[in-house]
Amino acid sequence: MPCDFDDLGAHSVLSRTRENARTGAFARSRVRADAQVPSLLGVSLRSAQARFEHEGPMMLLDDRTLRTSATRPVESDAAHLDWTLALAGGEGVRLQDYVQRRFGRRLPKQYCCLLGQRSMLQHTLDRMNKLTPASRTMTVIGTHHGEFAAPQLVGRCDHVFRQPSSRDTGMALYVALAMIKRWTPNAIVTITPTDHYVAPSAKYVDQVRAARSVAARMRDKIIILGATPSEPDPELGYLSLGAPLTEVPQVRQVNGFVEKPSVALATELNTQGALWNTMVTCGSVEALWELGRAADPRLIDILESFVPLVGTADEQDAIEYIYRAYLPVSFSRDMLERAPERLAAMELEGVEWSDWGRPERIETVLAIRRSKALVPTTRISAP
Repeated sequence: MPCDFDDLGAHSVLSRTRENARTGAFARSRVRADAQVPSLLGVSLRSAQARFEHEGPMMLLDDRTLRTSATRPVESDAAHLDWTLALAGGEGVRLQDYVQRRFGRRLPKQYCCLLGQRSMLQHTLDRMNKLTPASRTMTVIGTHHGEFAAPQLVGRCDHVFRQPSSRDTGMALYVALAMIKRWTPNAIVTITPTDHYVAPSAKYVDQVRAARSVAARMRDKIIILGATPSEPDPELGYLSLGAPLTEVPQVRQVNGFVEKPSVALATELNTQGALWNTMVTCGSVEALWELGRAADPRLIDILESFVPLVGTADEQDAIEYIYRAYLPVSFSRDMLERAPERLAAMELEGVEWSDWGRPERIETVLAIRRSKALVPTTRISAP
């Protein structure tokens, strides 16, 4: 949701970011007085790995070890049109006490080893690297996430967008998408959260691959993976389904998108066959861009001016301006919910999925996994 830009034209505003910063023209936008905009410096993540191995997972890491968003894909990747965009910018506020009890420190859950020896971020990127290499993987992180993120991204992700401040998923996603649009405008992009549990991994990857294929075939549609609800959960988003698409019968039109309904409405949606929104989304740059334009045309106008600045000396000033000039934008509430006609859904089949946004969900899955591990394999003797 934009604030008032007064007389600043959307298409000229970003070309004047340096002048605005010098003259205080940002004051005309409604911004947080304490907003800090750290620099993005291009230094290889390999040095982060060396420190991680030497000092361990609780080390303090200078953000200069992050590679900047301006790092362009190598030319050998030019013929490949798939990207992964991983969202790891959340603070995980609801799980802070749980994380403190388990790890003795407060940090966002996506950087914690809640399952096995890898963090949720690492699990996510390892799955997605089976579909796209690190050279075409971008991860969005929070302002102060550098010390946690850098060692976990080594070898998994070559492009990092560290947000100057928190403006919700929609803003982060579309600024990152603008960078991909600059580099590979015909790309198929898979957007994924980094704090979800899925199993088995191989079957999940196959279904993400299938969703990508549908998005490549139907370039005007955005494909969302949906999970079959096990209960009426008022904290999740729901996809209300319509008729199967003629071109791909296993994919259904989305009739409505309901974010965090009441328990009563969630119960009704379940009886109607609605799916939980996993937020795993596949679409062409064009389809995602037009979704943004339909939902928030002013934001896309601003980002159209930002695209040619990606990779230039003005990139950081432009990002700073955008984050100062705009209020938070939610990808689910402010984008998807406003344009269901642009969405189609594929159901995850034979895959366990859980949004680990509450301690109870984590403990439920871990308890089930422990119980399965304790059940001995039954051998049946041949007659």
